[in-house]
Amino acid sequence: MDVSYHLLQMRPFVLLTAIVFTFGLMGGLGTYFFRKYTRLKYKDGHNEVVGYIFGILGGFYGLLLGFVVFFVWDTLNQAQNNTNQEGSLARGLYRDIKYFPDTDKMKPLMHCYIAYVHSVVESEFPSMEKLQPLTSRDRKYFNNVFREMEKLDPNDTRVEQMFKHLNDLATYRGLRQLDGESDIPTEIWVPLLLGGFIILVIAMLVKVESVGLHCGINTMLGAFIGIVIYLIVIIDHPFTGDLKIVPTQYKLILQMEHE
Repeated sequence: MDVSYHLLQMRPFVLLTAIVFTFGLMGGLGTYFFRKYTRLKYKDGHNEVVGYIFGILGGFYGLLLGFVVFFVWDTLNQAQNNTNQEGSLARGLYRDIKYFPDTDKMKPLMHCYIAYVHSVVESEFPSMEKLQPLTSRDRKYFNNVFREMEKLDPNDTRVEQMFKHLNDLATYRGLRQLDGESDIPTEIWVPLLLGGFIILVIAMLVKVESVGLHCGINTMLGAFIGIVIYLIVIIDHPFTGDLKIVPTQYKLILQMEHE
């Protein structure tokens, strides 16, 4: 279980404060101790080279951060869209079953379908929130719906439409499970954090006459890097944290069933 999952157990404001404070402290205190305990003799040419390198690396690091933010944001939007599509199909299938002319024939199927909906709300989404794989019990509830529908007359156009909805639902359910397993791998986190550290170190090498001004600027630079890292963390796992995707449509089905 990765570090970002544990960080997401914190409240968003607390997490933001902790990350920004940590990176800002690294920039500010690191600059202060660097200026205090090192005695580098700068020449104007040296400072120009450092500033030139800082500009280039800062630009590349900004591109890296932008790429990662775009990647996780696109993943979040895709997960939300897939979940919405799944929920819409689930509600449509519920109405197909509920308003089928032969209600007695639909009772076993409705019983299995409501059991599946309960499983999604009470088991599948909580498991995905904890980054745990779905169990055979979760799959059993969905497979039971298929088994009951296979007992219906396949020549009935209404049953044929229900089968189509169920197959589409299975597709988006699978996509939702894949979205829940997506996250930023360690191989990307390491260069992301290492790049931020390098940028802060180079910022300490820039010649600024005022120690206080130098510490303040690097504190703000570290805080800004922390803000971007915070954004990446909170949207890294679509189904975890306060911004998690919830099974709204499935909950509406349960509400409709009790009306």
